[in-house]
Amino acid sequence: MKRQILVFFILAAFVLIDAKVSYAKWVWSSETSWIDPDQLPRETMDQRFRYAVTLLVNREYISAIGVFKDIIKNNPGSELADESQLNIGKAYYLFGDYKSSFRAYERIIEQDPGTRRLHEILEKEFQIGSTQMERDENGAISVFESIIERNPLGFIAADSQVKIADCYYQLRQFEEAEASYLSVMENYPNSEWVPYAQFRIPYCKLSNIRIQERNYDLLSGSREGFEIYLANNPQGALVDTTKGIIVEIDIAMAERDFKVGEFYLRKKRPDAGLIYFESVIKDYPNTEWADMAAEKIEMLRNVGAIR
Repeated sequence: MKRQILVFFILAAFVLIDAKVSYAKWVWSSETSWIDPDQLPRETMDQRFRYAVTLLVNREYISAIGVFKDIIKNNPGSELADESQLNIGKAYYLFGDYKSSFRAYERIIEQDPGTRRLHEILEKEFQIGSTQMERDENGAISVFESIIERNPLGFIAADSQVKIADCYYQLRQFEEAEASYLSVMENYPNSEWVPYAQFRIPYCKLSNIRIQERNYDLLSGSREGFEIYLANNPQGALVDTTKGIIVEIDIAMAERDFKVGEFYLRKKRPDAGLIYFESVIKDYPNTEWADMAAEKIEMLRNVGAIR
């Protein structure tokens, strides 16, 4: 009896495993519901298209692309061909081949520059560029530049220009990034991105200082840019961040002037040193360097070096 029960459970397990394997082949989409791709008829082009869609849903991207290409070859210029080309772009994107995905979408525009689906295609290309930014900024820049070229005043042109600037910043090409943010302000003055670009321009200068160590001209220029941002965006989302950056810049500039003053003292030029110490107190009164400068001036008076 025990042996019969054991045989029963073994057979039941095989049935369940076989059912699970068979079920795993089935896929679901809004177009096809649950279906086994291998059981789909493929005589007509509509049926082949449905089959390709199930392959796409089942993540068999390369196979799906092959079927879509065959549909296009046999039905050029048809709506089914257009849908297939769009799905080729989608399949390449899901597969992680962003360059091929972009080329697939571009092919639609090249064949029909006035396509009614331009808005949809440019959105998909924007998605490609945004994803590509994570590992290939130069490739992403090319995508965003193409979007702007296709529709320079379009719905995502300003967004694309911002992304170009962000890509340059990620590449640590700060001058190019600054110029690209400036293009946002010049070409899209009514865009919601203008305050962001206005903040990022001096931020690029500030970041560039890390490469050009102690470039105080850049430091001064970035401070002016942040002051402009505050003047134009008193309630902006980046106001607190900007004020914090200005404090950091003031500390760095105060330190620079204080140390120049010390340099003149070592050269036995207390009169020149006094000028820099007074500048620290006047221009950066809320820094610790202002207190230290006041102590230096008091010391110079006590020893009779200055009046």
